[in-house]
Amino acid sequence: MRILIASGVRHARDYVPLLRSLPGIEVIGCADTADSPFAEDSAALAGATDIPLLDLDEGLASCDIALVCSEPTRHVDLAVRALEADRHVLVDKPAATDTRGAQRLWDAADRSRGLLSAVHRLHSPQIARARRIVDSGAIGLPLAVDAEWLAAGGLDGATVERPELVCDPALSGGGELMNFGWYPALAIRHLTGLEVEEVVAFSSAAPRTPLFGGPHGTYGVEDAAVLSLRLGNGAVATATVARTPAGIGPAPVSSTLRVLGSHGHVLADEDAPSVAVRGADGVSASRQIGGPAGVTALRLLFTEFCDDIRYGRTPLVTAADIHAAVAVVEAALSSARGDGVPVAPAVRTTATGVA
Repeated sequence: MRILIASGVRHARDYVPLLRSLPGIEVIGCADTADSPFAEDSAALAGATDIPLLDLDEGLASCDIALVCSEPTRHVDLAVRALEADRHVLVDKPAATDTRGAQRLWDAADRSRGLLSAVHRLHSPQIARARRIVDSGAIGLPLAVDAEWLAAGGLDGATVERPELVCDPALSGGGELMNFGWYPALAIRHLTGLEVEEVVAFSSAAPRTPLFGGPHGTYGVEDAAVLSLRLGNGAVATATVARTPAGIGPAPVSSTLRVLGSHGHVLADEDAPSVAVRGADGVSASRQIGGPAGVTALRLLFTEFCDDIRYGRTPLVTAADIHAAVAVVEAALSSARGDGVPVAPAVRTTATGVA
């Protein structure tokens, strides 16, 4: 598969060597639009990784997959352009910064011959095993989910290429809720199969203040947020996202997901990494799973998406999943700005009404 990096602004420097290590994948170059505010970043990526710097139309004409790695607020424009060229598209997270953009992606994917998916961690061995346990019925019906996503190391150059790509709403769409809320929103939907009906959220942004100041305080965005979600079938969920000044575990990001069921619970710990399950009989079992969750999940994401294309399969994360996750984050931001007012996530609309 020939992969084009569509704008080399965020994460592409990590993705290129990983892609090159996978069989059957060729990174053909990096391309950006002429009016890109970060055109020099794409040029720097091309120089640092020894790949051609291409015109965007030239690159799209030569690739099988466009991997969109621009600043988040430009993800949708680049992804739609690639879909309109009938390319397969992977969009870096978050795939869109609001539901209007997520709907544009969905509509473009419906018209395109290309497949659409986005960067996620649902292929991590921990989440994959937890999903199998839930699907097996071992813990009964899912009743509640608790998710935690904590990033370490602040916003220095070793952890984030440019702090403004996380903190400046004009580039990022928000703060850490926009940056990381995508992951637990996708995981909760993936593990339960339930839609979020209502969101209540509190964050460290206005009308509050960031916990640790710095760039978050400068731009007035949150570095921490807590979400309470009402799901279908009477289930509930909570999610905590935050950037902390010190690490919780050995990895840059610490993530745990616990699903409470009617007959037991399962805990997926991506930091350990392990999965533990406890049944109604009180018997517990824990198993070490895989290696570093982030790298393993990305390797599987890229290889599985290529196989989705080869074999005509539906990607694990679809346009519908993208829209649902973006809608939860959008509702959480709205709720937090209202100091905890309940907000229903937006649903996709069509010319004749709700889809």
